[in-house]
Order: sequence, then structure tokens, then C-alpha cells
Amino acid sequence: MNDLQRTKRNVLIFSIFVLLCGWIGVLVDLLTNQAHYQNVGTLAGQGTPGMGIFIASPLLMVLILRTFAGDGWKDAGLKPRFWQHKKWYLLAWLIYPVVTGLVLLTGHLAGAITFSSSMTLAAYVSLFIGQLGIQLIKNFFEESVWRGYLASKLLKFSWSDWKVYLVLGLVWNFWHLPYYLVFLSPSEIEATIPLGRLAFVAVATICVLCWTIMYVEIYRATKSIWPLVFMHAMEDAIINPLLIFKIVQVNPQWSFIFSLSVGMLPTLLYLFIGLYLRRKRLKKEASL
Repeated sequence: MNDLQRTKRNVLIFSIFVLLCGWIGVLVDLLTNQAHYQNVGTLAGQGTPGMGIFIASPLLMVLILRTFAGDGWKDAGLKPRFWQHKKWYLLAWLIYPVVTGLVLLTGHLAGAITFSSSMTLAAYVSLFIGQLGIQLIKNFFEESVWRGYLASKLLKFSWSDWKVYLVLGLVWNFWHLPYYLVFLSPSEIEATIPLGRLAFVAVATICVLCWTIMYVEIYRATKSIWPLVFMHAMEDAIINPLLIFKIVQVNPQWSFIFSLSVGMLPTLLYLFIGLYLRRKRLKKEASL
């Protein structure tokens, strides 16, 4: 078996496993009588054995494939490469704050978004800093899986950009399916976009597919997961406190457009950024 055949085999094993692991977690929670909807306003499945299985299993599979199945560690993207890619790190830090700020401003001017008067800026900054530390750790593991492993392997195939985006985006998204359908409480879905659980899955799928282009292009430019760790952490640290603590409230009639997590306005902005980065890369490659 040559290297490409081995990579294709391992990508298939990884993809099947991660699409099943969350449901194994759901089954474990059912067998151990875990309650998923008892914590309103927080991550409903947080702390359950099933949620732990859902989160940890993809990373465990990556460790197995890289250590024992011939994938190795050379393409894991663990080197920061900061000095060579300072502008990419700056971009990664700025994308989510800038887009979120634009959505908040636009939504407020349209009368679709209101702000809580009970939360001071200092209190929000404190929440943001606390979240950022947690999210840097969490997203190191997540980006080690989705960009550091799956994206790096898919980019070895003779596939078009669109096929790489689609396969990575769909596997990444449908790994979340147990989270969307079980671990996430109804109140959290309503706070994000009040369309019901199945409609939320459809909207989230579109969102993840659009995000994927941006993530893949930054990974291709840097060959490092670290800009993406920082970018993903910024997204969670900025948006989660705004929603969980109801600092920002979106009029339900406008949530399809202005929802900070899955609204069409931020999703289209992220898509535009990803397509712009792709265009810049192709122009650079054409000039070489």
C-alpha cells in the first residue's frame, strides 16, 4: 500500500468514526440516565459522559491514526510559524470581531438588535477574557482534528478546491449532528435562531460549509493550525457571552438574517472572506 492509498484509507476510517462517535456518546448518556436539558442558558450536555465522548473521540482517532496507522506527524500543523505569517495571525484575530461588530451595528440600525443595559463593558471584557482562555484550549484540540488532520490529508488528493471544501465541511458539520439534535437544549436553539431544531440543523449546515472555505484557505497559507486556533477561540469568546448572558437580543423576526452565530448576514460575510482569500491564492499561484 503506497502513501496515498494509506491516506485515503485512514481518511475514510476517520470520517466514519467521527460521524458515529457522537451517537455513541448519546447512547452512553441514555444508558446512564443523563439529563441534557436541565441547564438553561448553558451548554446543556456539558459534563455528561456522552458529551465527553463526543468531544474527545475525534482527537483520539487522530492520535491513533498518526501514531499507529502510518499517518505520522509531519503534516499536523503544530509549528506556529508566527514570524513568517504575522499578517495571517492578525487576520485570524480580527475576522470574528470585525464581522460581529458589523452585524451588531447593522442590526441595531435596522432595529433588529437591542443591547442589555444591565451589562457594563468592563463586565463583558471580563467574561470575554475568561472565555478566551478556555476556548484556546478547546479549539487547539478541535483544530488539531479538522484542519491539522482532515484538511491536511484532503489537500494531498488531486481534488478541486470545491470538493475539499464540501467533504471537509460536511464531515465537520455532521460530526456536530448529535450536538444539534440532542446535547443542545431547546432554549439554546431559541436563543440562537427560533426556527426549531431541524431548521436549525439546516441553517447550521449552510453556515459551516461557508466557514470551511475561510478556514481551509488560512490553513493552506500558513500550514499551521495556530492561526485557526486563535480565530476559532475568538469566535467562541466573543459571541458566546453575548448570547448566554443575553447581552445582545435579536428580534426573532430578524434572527434569520442577524443571528450572530448562524444568521445569513454574518455567514455571507464569512463566505466572502473565504472566497476572497481563495482568489488571492489562485492569483499568486498563477503568477509563479
